[in-house]
Amino acid sequence: MSELSYTIYEPRRTDKNPLNRADQLVFVREGFSFWAMIAPPLWMIYHGLWRALLGFFILIFAIKLITWLFALESLTPGLLIISLFVGFGFLANDLRRFFLEKDGFQMIGAITGPSQLECERRFFHTWRPLANHLQQEQNG
Repeated sequence: MSELSYTIYEPRRTDKNPLNRADQLVFVREGFSFWAMIAPPLWMIYHGLWRALLGFFILIFAIKLITWLFALESLTPGLLIISLFVGFGFLANDLRRFFLEKDGFQMIGAITGPSQLECERRFFHTWRPLANHLQQEQNG
């Protein structure tokens, strides 16, 4: 089984309590996104990437306009759009990271594991603020 890699993002202004902060963490998978390739607009809506969605529709419109203006063959727009979908599958998670950082999130770690659940478990097991908080509760 292959290893998955995730980067973990947290909003810059967060609650001091790590148990409350844990709900705000975002795990972003590294690499190709199959669902982003199959249905880019739905993937962007699901992840709240509204600016990227607008740019995506503008790009689709530009492809259609250019093929119409230059009277390109009827297969050309379809091939360009399929290429756009495949390319988006490779860039989707990078785009998600970009917009998280633009929205004030900061990367606080990276983790690998055989599944997302295992990666989350490993991260929270070693996440220093959570470990310190639990230790304080046990001692005090």
